[in-house]
Amino acid sequence: MNEVTKRFSIQSYVDNNREKIDESLVSLRVMKEVDKFLDYEKLSNKDLATKLGYSESYVSQLMSGVKNMNVSFINKFEKCFDAKFDFKIYIKKEDVYLHKLDERVQFNLTINLNMFYVNENQSNFSFTKNSKSMFNVTDVEYESL
Repeated sequence: MNEVTKRFSIQSYVDNNREKIDESLVSLRVMKEVDKFLDYEKLSNKDLATKLGYSESYVSQLMSGVKNMNVSFINKFEKCFDAKFDFKIYIKKEDVYLHKLDERVQFNLTINLNMFYVNENQSNFSFTKNSKSMFNVTDVEYESL
C-alpha cells in the first residue's frame, strides 16, 4: 500500500477517529431504545422534539447518530415521560452475560408458574393437580421464599 492510499484508507480513518466512532455507537444504542419507546407511544420525532423543547432537526440528528445524546437529553426525557432509563453493564469477556441469565430465569419461572396456584393476598402458592405427574408430590401449600 503506497503512502497516499494508506493516508486516505477507511482503516486509517477508523484508526484516527476510533473514540468518536465508539461514542456515536453508544449514543445510537440509547437512541434505539428511544425509538422503540416512540413506536410504543405512537409518537413521531417531531412530537419528541416538541415535548422536550428541541428542534426537529436536532432530534433527527440524534436519532441518526450525527449528534450524540447527552445526560441533559436523558434528564429531559425521563421528566417529560415520567420514565427511567435502565442501564446495565455487560462484561464482554464473559461467555454468558448477566442479563441473559436473568432472561433465562424469568422465562423458566413464567413456564413453571403455570403449574402453581398463586395467592397474592396470602403470599403463598400451591401445586396444581396436574403438577403431580411432574413433581411426584401431593397438593401441598408452600410458603413463598
